[in-house]
Amino acid sequence: MKNSFKSLWNTWQWGCGRTIMSAVAAHVNSISVGMCQGFSAVLLPQLLDSNSSIFVDSAEASWIASLGVISNPLGALMSGFFMQILGRKTTVQLTAIPFLIGWTMIGLSTDLTNLCLGRFVSGVAVGMSSACYVYVAEVSLAKHRGVLSAFGPICVSIGVLIVYSLGSVMPWQVVSMLCALTSFLSFLSVNLTPESPSWLASKGRITDAGKSLMWLRRRPSLADKELAEILNTLGTGPETGFAPELKDFTAPTVWKPFLILLCFFILQVSSGIYMILYYAVNFFQVAGSTLDNNVASIIVALLRLIMSITGSIFIQHLNRRTMAMTSAILMCVSMAACGTYEFAYGALNVADRPYSWVPLVCILFNVSVSMLGMVPLPWMMMGELFPLKVRGIMGGVVPSLGYFFIFVTVKICPCLMQMLKINQIMWLFSGAAGLAACFIAAFLPETRGKTLLQIEEMFSTGARGEKTKCEYPDKGFKRKTITESPVYTISSKLDVCHKL
Repeated sequence: MKNSFKSLWNTWQWGCGRTIMSAVAAHVNSISVGMCQGFSAVLLPQLLDSNSSIFVDSAEASWIASLGVISNPLGALMSGFFMQILGRKTTVQLTAIPFLIGWTMIGLSTDLTNLCLGRFVSGVAVGMSSACYVYVAEVSLAKHRGVLSAFGPICVSIGVLIVYSLGSVMPWQVVSMLCALTSFLSFLSVNLTPESPSWLASKGRITDAGKSLMWLRRRPSLADKELAEILNTLGTGPETGFAPELKDFTAPTVWKPFLILLCFFILQVSSGIYMILYYAVNFFQVAGSTLDNNVASIIVALLRLIMSITGSIFIQHLNRRTMAMTSAILMCVSMAACGTYEFAYGALNVADRPYSWVPLVCILFNVSVSMLGMVPLPWMMMGELFPLKVRGIMGGVVPSLGYFFIFVTVKICPCLMQMLKINQIMWLFSGAAGLAACFIAAFLPETRGKTLLQIEEMFSTGARGEKTKCEYPDKGFKRKTITESPVYTISSKLDVCHKL
């Protein structure tokens, strides 16, 4: 027992324990994201009940659900601005505030207007939560970044499962107030973590960046090396400033990953995964399932959680491109099989169909394999692909577009189900997933095990300009002893960056 405690303490004090704590604290917001995504499935059936204190018709219910998505792009753009100006940690902490306000407004609502406002505000917070991935990417070592970033999808799945489970036994008002407690917990937990060393360095706060790295790494040599790499990434010195300029946004290191992520998001939402997640009960009914609505939702949420955990294990041992391609191919096959079955037997009654379980299994399989790569990877990679100078801004622009695509697909899904037969919809999803697999094979870069500087250099091939290198006097770190605890400070004096 004593040895176990000592080993745990050593992991915290000298290993990656502090980095893990920082990643988990940041991704508590992701639990709130999952709660917000799943809340409409809890809220709408109760509001559509004639005995509800706030009764709504189907059109109003559709807008209540959409308001939790339509404001996501606004929140993502806000997060990009805040990350660049206020810092990554501060933005992650600020994200908890609109969550807290939104959930409280929903829980205390006595009319439709306040309920809609609460959904809109909480939707803004969902968009702002994209800052979590940038923060985690910047505080993690290259070898740990994949699994720590994967905590995000896991926490989202936990949030969905929690809200589905609570909603099956509690009124929506009580559920929303419990969700507000999660937001408050997020605000407190992030307060215990340091600011991103990369952001501090980009603002010329080199000493603070060194202190942040020392808190995270606990090894002067490792922190010194990482700080040097961060400053090399910035490619300029304090004399000329670290602020991004217009030319920084037109560099290949920016527009190449921007186009890659944009296409990835378009193919992701076109594969139908968000339609299936948001309208799971509808798809189950079309597939001939007789499961209770709450049971069906909980099964989907539980599958998402299990596969999110599985994906986080695989991402530590497999290449990102391999996982994304495998996920896309399996999604393509499952939807093609479902479409073919519906084409052959869709005209028959459910009781007369052979192997009537096939469509349900195909849909559940599609949801499961999507969590191995197609769903989480674009969100995880947006914190990796962009240069430090513009990472905050682009970390807001890209997810805002991703959320916009999600809103469009979720909004048009009912119309799509009226215009096309179910087999045609499934084949459409299958084709998009197959196209995604081809795109991933041709264009998606492999980032596993690479530092953020190495990832940036992958996109700079053929780019004009000279690389820079910064060197530190006295190896940067100087050790001082105060009482019994070693305290490390980094010299703020830097050699002038010189061109290679």
